[in-house]
Amino acid sequence: MRIAEIMAMVVPPVTELARRARDVPGGTQARQPMFPTLVAVRNDRVVATLSSPRVGTTLTGAITMAVGLAPQVLVLAAEGTVDGRSAITYSLMTRELKAACAVQDINEEDGQVTFGVPQQAGELDPTALRVLADALAQEPVDVTRVARQDMGGTFGERTFLPPEQGRVVVDAGTVKTLHDRVEGIAGRALYLARSQEAGQLALEAGLPRACLLQPQG
Repeated sequence: MRIAEIMAMVVPPVTELARRARDVPGGTQARQPMFPTLVAVRNDRVVATLSSPRVGTTLTGAITMAVGLAPQVLVLAAEGTVDGRSAITYSLMTRELKAACAVQDINEEDGQVTFGVPQQAGELDPTALRVLADALAQEPVDVTRVARQDMGGTFGERTFLPPEQGRVVVDAGTVKTLHDRVEGIAGRALYLARSQEAGQLALEAGLPRACLLQPQG
């Protein structure tokens, strides 16, 4: 997967988070920065996000995401100031440990917020890239070894869920762990189910309903 393709998937949900951070009841705009957010990409789509008030706290979720979600890519998106301009910075690391960085300008005028086209940048946050690389170097959970809970195997042998169901169950447990970690500090973990059926299975596996985003249609 090329960097441009990854950014095309990651930028829309990130800019939506940045836009929503500014919305307050009553239709007014408040200058609230987006929380630092980790985005996990797998099978050519965004599968989960983790946001918290502090970048260090958000980055503590990198290993959990890498091991539990088996992402192809992890991206840290954070709002800040670059060369005196408001911007979102993106620090990206692939499973093959290929790094890239980008900057997306934020323009605010007369209460309206617009976002520029992300531009490739030099290394923005070496610490973040190192954390992401260390996380993605870990071996993911084997989703073919997720035991069924509704039946036992012959002669006491364990039976396992089909891999596609095991994948959802592991995803659900991973995102619940992230949710429990940041819920008390106003953070949020979200899981983007690949289908309505996968979303229902994730809920049955313990995913908090507040974490679930179902596919459109």
